[in-house]
Amino acid sequence: MSIISRNHIEFMKQFIDDTNTLTAKLLKDQQSKYGISMEQSNVLRLLSHHQVLSITEITEKQGVNKAAVSRRIKKLIDSGFVALQKPNNNIDQRLKYVALTEKGRKYTEENNKIVSDMVSDMVADLSSKDIEKALSVLYIIDERVKKFNSKV
Repeated sequence: MSIISRNHIEFMKQFIDDTNTLTAKLLKDQQSKYGISMEQSNVLRLLSHHQVLSITEITEKQGVNKAAVSRRIKKLIDSGFVALQKPNNNIDQRLKYVALTEKGRKYTEENNKIVSDMVSDMVADLSSKDIEKALSVLYIIDERVKKFNSKV
C-alpha cells in the first residue's frame, strides 16, 4: 500500500471519528432534555430513516445483542418515543416492529435541525461548485459503504 493510500485511510478514519464526536456533542443537550441515552437516540435516528424496523433489524444495524436492543426499546416505549406495531397478515406474526410516535418524530426532527444548522454553518463559505464536488464524492463513498454493509 502506498503512502498516499495510508494517508487517505488514516484521514477517513479520523474524519469518521471527528464526525461522530461532533454529532455526539451537538446532540448531548437534546438527549438530556428528553432524558434518553445516546444508544436510545441512535435507535430513534435509525427509525427516522427506515420508518419501521423489527427488533432483529435494529440489532443488526447497531451491532449489539438483542437483549440490549430490547431494553432500549422498552425504555423508549415507556417514555412514549416509539410504539410496537403489529405486522400485516403476510408477515410472521411473531416479529415485533418498532415505529416512532409523534414524540419520537419531534425528537428526531429537532435533532435533524441541529445537525442541518451545523452543516450549513460549516459550508457557508464554500462555493456551490465545491459543495457539489464534495457531495459527488460522498455519494460514491456512501454507495460503496452500503454495498459493503450488504455483504457483511
